[in-house]
Amino acid sequence: MSAAMIWVPAGLTGFALLAYILPQRLLPTVVKLAMAFLLMTLVTQWMGSWQAPDALASWFFRIIAVIATTIIWYSEPYIRREAEHKHWPSARVKAYFALLLLFVASLLAVSLWTSFLFLWVDMEFVTLSSVFLVGMEIDGRSLEAAWRFLIVTESGGLIALLGTVIAVTASGHSLAVWGFHPALRYPSEVHTHWALAGAYMILMGYGAKAGLAPFHTWLPDAHSEAPAPISALLSAIKLASAALLIYRSFEMVSSAVPAVFLHDGMIVLGLLSLVIAAGFVAFQTDLKRMWAYSSIEHIGLISLGMGFGGIALVGAMLHIWTHAAGKTLLFQNSGTIRLLYGTSDGSAGARDILARTPWTGGLLAVGAAGIVGLPPFSPFWSEWLIVAGGFSVPQYRLFTVIAVALLVVIFIGIARRMPVWLFRPGPAERNQVVGRMAEPWGLILPSLLLAVFVLAGGIGAPLVAPHLWHAVVHEAMSHSF
Repeated sequence: MSAAMIWVPAGLTGFALLAYILPQRLLPTVVKLAMAFLLMTLVTQWMGSWQAPDALASWFFRIIAVIATTIIWYSEPYIRREAEHKHWPSARVKAYFALLLLFVASLLAVSLWTSFLFLWVDMEFVTLSSVFLVGMEIDGRSLEAAWRFLIVTESGGLIALLGTVIAVTASGHSLAVWGFHPALRYPSEVHTHWALAGAYMILMGYGAKAGLAPFHTWLPDAHSEAPAPISALLSAIKLASAALLIYRSFEMVSSAVPAVFLHDGMIVLGLLSLVIAAGFVAFQTDLKRMWAYSSIEHIGLISLGMGFGGIALVGAMLHIWTHAAGKTLLFQNSGTIRLLYGTSDGSAGARDILARTPWTGGLLAVGAAGIVGLPPFSPFWSEWLIVAGGFSVPQYRLFTVIAVALLVVIFIGIARRMPVWLFRPGPAERNQVVGRMAEPWGLILPSLLLAVFVLAGGIGAPLVAPHLWHAVVHEAMSHSF
């Protein structure tokens, strides 16, 4: 490992420790220093002061750094108000920020480390820190959601570990190496059937952590019950990090297994995820739960892009960014609505948002328009690349047609639900004029930045970082499994 692979996650872990052991009055200072450290790592990596293992690792690292910074920024005013309203003790507030920083540190390690063993261990840290954050409310529903999250994803983790051992050894690599970097590969005897079995176990194990159907059962409850910033981080980064490990693992076994079996596995789970999202998204009355099912849709799209390969794989890499920006905006916005209205459920009072809280309602409208793939919002461009890549390969055209049809169903479902929150007054408000509510700028400003990313980040991100984007495209087109 290079020095950066150690000091970047270790530095943020140090801030997590400080957040927990120092008095609460110093917590805002620790959080701001952690944000400054995160931005410093982003700038120094951008300037070339240190290098990630490859272009894909660098791309994913920058996505994590940008999104995590906005989430930490939003968390400070959000948790302060949440703690005041629900009378959180000081220890719980400090534990939240300590676990949040540990969560971010372990996600950064996913982008930087090259050992499959270390990556597996790190994904366990990702899971455990996020499990405690999901149950942070310490009530019946949040604890049940955290328990289901733990059981499903930890079962997946054990399957992924066993699959990795089988895949590494059966594909002819030394178990002592464990690395995905080409310089660390020493192929020997190959056992194709065992390598394929290991690959599918990896797909099942990390697929459970990614929320791919049919292993998605933990996801709607976990996203619904977690504090809004944690829901954003789970959806935006955690799911994609598990999908990235599947991609890295499939690259490793691709020399030993016919590529069609690997591609087909990703496509099947991607389509199943779209089916689940299409079947449930239109029936949700709570914003956070609807965006949770939307997350299943979008991790399915990323899986499809990886399965189709070629230009669709490029689209999947771009979609990791565009979905992260859009879904972070939507979950943070849902958290703001829950604080202002006491709920994010349209049937329980979260209505007429555009008139009563125009900034919050406008951001909700922007995020929703982006996440369903309307042009010119950023997810449109990445979804277009995935669909175009699917149609460019004759044997995948039928799968692409099915995927497009499911995307249309999801679009209709979300489009039908959004007016409930944005425009319709509640039953008690129909015969009276309800005034505007005060909107805290501490919650609005991070979301405004994300709205800029949603509006311009589709073609804007490659333009801002052209050299990195060209390297990502080259790597995706030349090293696909």
